[in-house]
Amino acid sequence: MTGLATLFSRGVTVLVGLATLPITSHYLGKERFGLWLTLSSLMAWIVIADLGIAVSLINALSTADGRDDRITAQRSIASAFWMTSLIAFLLIGLGLLALRFVDWTLVFNLRTTQAIDEAGPSVLVLLVLCALRLPSSIIGCTYQAYQEGYIYQLVNGMGSLLGAAGLILAVMFEAGLPWLVGAYLAGMLLTDAISGLYLFGYRKPWLFPSWESFELSQAKWLLHRGSLFWIAQISTILIFQMDIIIVARLFGASEVPVYGTTLRMFILLGAVQMAFLTPLWPAYGEASSRKDWNWISLTFRKSIKYSLFWSIPSALLLTVWMPHIFILLVTPDLIPDQKLTLTMMATEIVNSVTRCISIFLNGLGAIRGQAIIGPVAGIANLVLSWELGIWLGPVGVSLATAICISVFWIGFLGNESRQRLSLFA
Repeated sequence: MTGLATLFSRGVTVLVGLATLPITSHYLGKERFGLWLTLSSLMAWIVIADLGIAVSLINALSTADGRDDRITAQRSIASAFWMTSLIAFLLIGLGLLALRFVDWTLVFNLRTTQAIDEAGPSVLVLLVLCALRLPSSIIGCTYQAYQEGYIYQLVNGMGSLLGAAGLILAVMFEAGLPWLVGAYLAGMLLTDAISGLYLFGYRKPWLFPSWESFELSQAKWLLHRGSLFWIAQISTILIFQMDIIIVARLFGASEVPVYGTTLRMFILLGAVQMAFLTPLWPAYGEASSRKDWNWISLTFRKSIKYSLFWSIPSALLLTVWMPHIFILLVTPDLIPDQKLTLTMMATEIVNSVTRCISIFLNGLGAIRGQAIIGPVAGIANLVLSWELGIWLGPVGVSLATAICISVFWIGFLGNESRQRLSLFA
């Protein structure tokens, strides 16, 4: 049920994204639209500022659920909530100080006066609202750990609709980019609050994160386990979220819309895949606590097979239809060339396998390998993206990502996955 609900939620998100794409691209213009897409990439950095606590909470709760241990579950929830609240408070404070000294014109490689004037305030709004969402990240993790992610996904779908409504309203009032960012994120913040009230007030009140349930030793455990997840998350962002920023730095924010919109189209394919992969994370953890190695091995192999059955034909079809889709959604000058589309197609197919590997290792709590290999892969991707970008243009940036995930994720981490499967035999 979680997979279907996630598919529904992400389907709503996809439709909302496609519906708002022509609105934002036409309203903002090429450079400001590029800035909008770049800010979306920055959002990923703020989301992981919880030091991996929320992600490690999934494993803690799934293990506690496998043992029917409500006390440990409540302590884990409370410890995670109060720690992420402290981090959010510190992030806003430090961010407000740091933002004063950053030259956003240089960071985003902006040229027009309006984009330059709106960059700083837009980043500020993004920082504050995303930081406020950090404590609410435990809500989705809780639903996911108890394999009830379908509830959270349905609420997420509502959040996407509210965010889109706020965005459209801001455009109707001809608001500036900071207001568009605020209107979009405010809808998500509201749905987080509603979901939290339902979870802790009605569905599972015994998990309410009271201060009395906070336990320092549990917080330290979550931080310790989360630190490895955090390193792996940073590495993932360095590989998958830095493309747009590199394109902006090398070629200017006005070149981001072509690259960013094409990338967003292929990311939609991954979103469909993750709708069915994500529920496997807590399922792997629960099966591991029961020592059901045969189920884990069989499920992992099936996840790769079915993912390829989806990614290969869908990526090929999207590549063929990409020019026609762009004509409907954006201005004609944003249609990508065939080389860029083919490169991103190959990257998405390879990435469909890496997602299976990551979910498998995360579910088993095998984070150390990702924490070691991930930073090397992330740094290698930054260097290679920059060099190939200078040599080949935006195509080189995407090509670098495909090379790095093939070598480090499928090569090194894929080998670790095979070794673990051999232990289950």
